[in-house]
Amino acid sequence: MGQGVEQDVPSILTKRRLLPGDRVLWVIVAMFFAISLVAVYTASSKLGFSEGTMDSELRRHFTTICLSGAFLFGCYLLGANLMRTCTGIAYWGAFAMTLIPYFQAPINGAHRWLDLGVFVFQPSELLKIATIMLLAARLSAKHHMIRKIHLLPTTFDPRKWVSERERNIIFDEMMPIISPIAFTCMVILPDATSSALHIFFVSLIMLFIAGIRFKEIAKLVVVAAFVGLTVLFTVGRGDTVVSRIKSWAGIETVENGSVNKDSYYSKMAIQNGGFFGVGAGRSMMRTKLMHPESDYLFAIVVEEFGLLLSSVIILLYLWLFFRSLRIFERCEWLYAGLLAVGLALLVTSQGFLHISVALGILPETGQNLPFLTHGKTGMLCASIAVGIILSISRQSEQGTLLPPSQQNKNKHI
Repeated sequence: MGQGVEQDVPSILTKRRLLPGDRVLWVIVAMFFAISLVAVYTASSKLGFSEGTMDSELRRHFTTICLSGAFLFGCYLLGANLMRTCTGIAYWGAFAMTLIPYFQAPINGAHRWLDLGVFVFQPSELLKIATIMLLAARLSAKHHMIRKIHLLPTTFDPRKWVSERERNIIFDEMMPIISPIAFTCMVILPDATSSALHIFFVSLIMLFIAGIRFKEIAKLVVVAAFVGLTVLFTVGRGDTVVSRIKSWAGIETVENGSVNKDSYYSKMAIQNGGFFGVGAGRSMMRTKLMHPESDYLFAIVVEEFGLLLSSVIILLYLWLFFRSLRIFERCEWLYAGLLAVGLALLVTSQGFLHISVALGILPETGQNLPFLTHGKTGMLCASIAVGIILSISRQSEQGTLLPPSQQNKNKHI
């Protein structure tokens, strides 16, 4: 339907375009990259001073943006069929890379990073993307029975699980959907609790969008909360989570009776910024915050550029999500549509998690600001996610995004 409308427009641009697909998404990405250069350059003053020059950080971040752009374009050229075919390899490869740091010496006190020699990479971010890919593939494969699927056995009595009905539910309905979510959360949870919660809730939204009954999702949440808390306190991260929540709520103070300093300085930065900001490079809080270039970048942006530019960033994330939702609505292939909206949810929800922490709405999570913060992992993974969305948009516009059943019919014609 969208192609017919474009053919009625007498313009060369609608017939021959350099980058077919959603042009608005390209504009959004370009704006994110431009804002990122300025924001990271001004926020990373401590890193620059420690190395003797501010330009070193700018050059490093510019290289990261160029590399991210290359990854984005590479994913844009891929087809949905190829992505679906390689989903299993991508998932288990990312899963294995996420496991490797647990057998290595911790970096910054945690087993989250994999040292690749050239740079240190956080593989759990790649695993989150692979989880969305695998979940989209399995949900689309079950679309004919999606409203009847059980996410848990109908009884919690293990003795009854040997019946044919319960075995069918467990192995044909529950395991294909739940296993990628469970495996991902279990491997990420011990050292990155907020990331595990993030991918879990994004997965729940995908289940709802795909058509899984709300009752089944609610039961899964209850069971997952029990299992997750048990694992969390077993591996020793429970105390850290509780301490952060207490500190955020003001129940518990840290550092010799003072408030959580990063949270306090973040709110001070936002208060200093006002509507127009204090000006680029004039932040007073960037030298006080522990990681102004990553964990609290949004606060520095507000302080230096005010609520005006900060509102633009928020609108860009919303714009990215609604453009992806539009792609989902136009997709004839459920797999491609779910993949597009799932990846958009992953990127935008992470952005709003970061913003909520900076504003003091949520406890500290350590989530970066996709497309904007300093660091290669966040930038590369966000670019990969949006590159896949753009690929789906391109194929949808070109009429080549068809479910396998429809492709087989076309071959026989």
